[in-house]
Formats: sequence, C-alpha cells, structure tokens
Amino acid sequence: MANSPSHRSSRSAASSTSVGRDSLSHSRDPRDAAASSASASAADTVPVETLVEYLLAAKRSLSSMTAVLRANEIATEARLAHEEAVVLYAESQFLQRAISEQLALLMKVRRGLKRTYDAGKRDFKMLVKTMDATNETLQDTMAMLKNTTVEAGFRPPGEERRNLMDFVDEKSVHVMVEALKKSLGELQSIQTSFDGDLLRFDDDLRALKKTIIASPLPRSPSESASYDPIPELLDNLVDHSHSMAELLTSLTKHFDLCVTAVRITEGGAALARRRAAEVTQSQGSDGVSISGVIADQESHMSDLEPATTQDRADMLEIVVSDASEVGGVIQEINERLRAMEEDFAALTQQTELIKSAFLGSLDAFNALEDMGSRVPSYIASEAEFLQRWADEQYTIYGKLGEMDELRDFYEKYAGAYDNLILEVERRRMVEDKIQNIWRKAKDSVDKLIDNDRREREGFRQDIGEFIPTDLWPGMGGGMKRWELVAVDDGSTEDDVGGQKSTPALHRSVVDAARDRLERSQQR
Repeated sequence: MANSPSHRSSRSAASSTSVGRDSLSHSRDPRDAAASSASASAADTVPVETLVEYLLAAKRSLSSMTAVLRANEIATEARLAHEEAVVLYAESQFLQRAISEQLALLMKVRRGLKRTYDAGKRDFKMLVKTMDATNETLQDTMAMLKNTTVEAGFRPPGEERRNLMDFVDEKSVHVMVEALKKSLGELQSIQTSFDGDLLRFDDDLRALKKTIIASPLPRSPSESASYDPIPELLDNLVDHSHSMAELLTSLTKHFDLCVTAVRITEGGAALARRRAAEVTQSQGSDGVSISGVIADQESHMSDLEPATTQDRADMLEIVVSDASEVGGVIQEINERLRAMEEDFAALTQQTELIKSAFLGSLDAFNALEDMGSRVPSYIASEAEFLQRWADEQYTIYGKLGEMDELRDFYEKYAGAYDNLILEVERRRMVEDKIQNIWRKAKDSVDKLIDNDRREREGFRQDIGEFIPTDLWPGMGGGMKRWELVAVDDGSTEDDVGGQKSTPALHRSVVDAARDRLERSQQR
C-alpha cells in the first residue's frame, strides 16, 4: 500500500474501480527537494497516538481478506460452471443430433416393416390356389390305385383279394390335407401378431416425438440475446477477483508501513501493544497480532526501515496520505464483491438453463434409449414373422411337394409291380444255392470230426496214463463244435423246416411279369 524510502520507484498495485480510484501508494519526485524538506518538517509533527490509530485501522482493514477469499471462491465456481455449461451444451447438441438421426432410422425401419407385412398378405392368396390344384390331382391318382389288384402269391392263403390302395395309409393323405389347412390358419395368426407389433411401434414413435418437442435446445451460452453472455460475465468476475486481490495487497503493505512507522517512533511500540490488547479484550482477536508483527520486524531488518531522517519523513507522509484512503479501498472491495455476487447469480441462472436443457435432452435420449430397448423386439418380430412365415411356407410347399411325390409314387406303383415279382424269384434262387453250399460243407465237417475223435481215443490209450491230469486240465476234453444257424431277421414267413424263406411264385407268373417289363422298356 505504501512504499518504503528504499523502494520509492515501485508502486503498489493500482485499483481499477469504476470511479478510477488511485492506489494507496504514492511515488515521490526526487527532484522536488524543497517539497521533501517541507514534508519532513510536517512528518515530525505527527503524534504517536495518530500513528497508532492508523495502525489499528490498517489492522481492521485486513479483515477484507474474507471478501477477497469469497471473490476467489466465486471466480473459481464461475469458471467451473462455465466449463460445465460448455460441456453440457456440446453434449446437448450431440444428443439432439443423435436423436434426430436415430428417429430418421426408426422411421426407415417402420417403413421396412410395413413392406414386409404387405408382401406376406400377397403370398397368402397364392398359396390357397396352389393347394387346391395339388389336392385335386392327388385324389385322381388314388382312384386309379383302387382299381389295381395284388397277385395272390404275395398274400397268405385264404386271404381275400386286395388292391394296391389297400397297402397305402389313406388316412395320411387326409392328415396331410388337414395339416395344410392348419398351416394356413397359422399364417393368418402370424399376420395378426405382426400387425400388433406394428401398432405398438407406432405408439412408441408418437411418444418419442412428443418428448423431443418438449426439450428444445437454447442458444449458445456465448450468443445469448436476453442476458450477458456467460464468457463476458466470467471475464468480469475474474477481473473483479484480481482487482480485489491487488487492493488487499495494498492494504497489507499499508499495514506493514504503519507497523514500521509506529515501531521507529519513540513510545510507539509500547502504545501500540497496549491499544491492541485493549481492542482484543473488547472485540476479540481478528487473526493478526500487532505485537507479533512488531517483534518480527525488530528481530529482522525490514525492507521498509528508513535509513535517514528524510526517508522517515517520506514514510510518514505516505502513511498519513494512505490512511485517508483505507476506507475507500475497503468500500471498493465490498462493492466489487457485491457486483461479483450479482454477476455470479446471472451466470448461475444461465448455466441452470443450460443444465435444464441438457436434462431435457437427456430425458429425450432416455426415451429414445427406452424405445431402443424395444426396437430389437420389433425388428425381431419382423425376423420372427419372416422366419415363421418362411417356415409355414416351407411346411406348406413341403407338404404340397409330398403330395406331388405321393401322386408320382402312386402312378409308378402299378408299373413297379412286375419288378417285385422278378425280385421275389431272384431271391428264391439265391436261397436255394446257399442251402446247397451249407449242406455240402456240413458233410465235410462231420467227416473231420469223426477222424478227430478216433485220433483222440488212440492218444489217450497209448500215452494218456503217463501224463498227470492236472498238467493240462483240457487234455481229456472234447473237440470244439460249430453250428450253422439261419438268422431270423423277421422279414419272411416260416417254411416247413422252421427256416425263414421267400415265398415261391408260379413260373407262369414270373414269365408274364418279365414279358410286361420288356414291353414297358421298349415303349
């Protein structure tokens, strides 16, 4: 606040109030020697009591530190609020763009679902016509099979004559037709389910659009038309905070200069300690100890210590001059703090608007996210519709294909009848050959077994009595035996000997079947 004689060229930080108040510190013109002599004479007349009062007033002015700390706190909070507002505004813009883009995608998805639904309705009509035509041709073929009889040689004796249709499960055809009708009903059910999903999708889209409209994004915090822009308010707050800190520095320097002036004045230190003690007892301590500061200066040579009488006079002149400005500096600090509180309130109001807009955007995004959690189910419903539709179509066309194959099989059924007769005859001939081979093999084996039995008996009579029986326990055992047994696969009937055999057909039946096949191949 005041300059020491040895540092006259430096000035305390000047205040920057709206009224343009000067700094508490004053520089002197070293060329004005006459003025210096006059001021030295005037300074000698300053009573010590006055200097002590200046000191106490300077000490009280240091309580402005609380206001400066509050100013720094406001500036810090404002800077953080501005940073948060910038981030939230950018995030809000990003959310709004993302929501708009996603909404466009949702509308595109909705149009795709509708196209899928319409295509399914067209396919349904075509299926009905195809089913009717296929069923009609199958019924005609089944009537032909009922007019074809089966050769008596293939059936058990005494059984009444049967036709080829008797060996076909006619009920399966009726079951197939009923299954086709059921599949058509399932297709209608699939369409109804998918239509319900489309309606729910539309409801979600309407709710999302309503939420988006309810959360408009305000203008940029640096382009506000109704209020001062946030950056401008922040600059004002920072400027106030810096100025208040400089003013507090001036008050601190003034206090230090007052301490020095009192200390170097005869009786000043003792009077200052006594008055400070009285103030402390009546008002309490404010955190600054005059006695401590005086003791500290006495133990260490202060930069403010005057070297000459003229320096002391200059110092006292500055103290007297600055003492009259202390009240103005304190007032300026308080005014700046009030201005900061007002600007901070305005800044806070704007940042709250941005926060509110961000929360609105976040609500819209949450609504989008909530709907987004159901979009996969809508898309899945389309996939399920397509899959179920394809499955039912596959089932229907599969059954239609089976009906065509069954009709084709029925048509070839009569033509394959002669092949069956020839196959039975071929099997019969093979079985006869196999039986002849087994019979010859059995005769040869029986001869070998008889020879082996005679050899074993001769061995036992000649040397068997000399070999202990426990040397080889199997020495007296018989020969291993083999038996050939026909395998019953359950596919043929018993013949007279208990063996399974292929039924024999009359020679004329076989020849007639062969002739018919040859004629069929020539056509």
